[in-house]
Amino acid sequence: MRSKADILHEFELFSVPTGGIGSWLTEQTHDDIFARLGKVDQEPLPAVQLNQLLILGREAPVGDGFFRYYWLQAPDQHPYDVRTLPGFLDDFLRPEGMIVSLAHLRWGLYRLYVDALLCFGNVRTAFRRLRDLSLPDIEAFFRSERFDTEAIKRRGPSLPLKQIAKDNRYLISEMACKSYGDDPGATHGDIRAVLLELYKAHVASGNPSPTVRQLLQERVPEAFQARQQEFVFSADEVLDETVSSEDDLSSKYDRIASKFAEARSAALDNTRHYLSMLSDLDVYVVTSMRTC
Repeated sequence: MRSKADILHEFELFSVPTGGIGSWLTEQTHDDIFARLGKVDQEPLPAVQLNQLLILGREAPVGDGFFRYYWLQAPDQHPYDVRTLPGFLDDFLRPEGMIVSLAHLRWGLYRLYVDALLCFGNVRTAFRRLRDLSLPDIEAFFRSERFDTEAIKRRGPSLPLKQIAKDNRYLISEMACKSYGDDPGATHGDIRAVLLELYKAHVASGNPSPTVRQLLQERVPEAFQARQQEFVFSADEVLDETVSSEDDLSSKYDRIASKFAEARSAALDNTRHYLSMLSDLDVYVVTSMRTC
């Protein structure tokens, strides 16, 4: 027989200070409930007794549909495979129609809490909405929460996106776009201007052949100090190359700027293609490309 302490420990995940089903099993719960639950592994719990325990714990009882759906079935038309939740055993789906162990009781509650957070955002609200529904009504509700994956497949493929070389994808990040600007070939681009100014300072100090990394690790002009890391990131491809002249520096810059312009053009086209699928988008994923 399982003790009150064992049961509270095993079900602590489902004990929340919000009242309702989340307050069914707590230190204040009536000892008769723990006494019966402690014997579930030896004496299976039928629906009528579960409802008695719920009422003794000052919670509303559940209908037959709710009991069958959450403890006696693993429905194929649920939004996710309920068999993948922790603790599931095929023995739970017995024809006798009873909860056969504490692990079985826990699995059903786990399902309820996951469904509640996915579809209602609140466990107490989910329990109130679902507990009295018939089995067909509960099944219909969760079918309505599923994506029709076959319908998605029938739509066919979208227009192809333009490929951007993996080594050039960092150039379409926010940091690189700020560094090179809308016209990366312009002589007044921020990173070009900063690099040329820093190179002149190095030459004047007696270092005519610094690396690009050395240039950008020096104190950048005051107006651009907050953007030093941005410039280092955006010049990644040439950081360890030596600069021998202003023309050499411009050549290195132009090489990356050309790749940037090509990658940016492809990225803008891909953005337009992506947004043109607005009526067919099912999932929108946001990510950062700081250090791809």
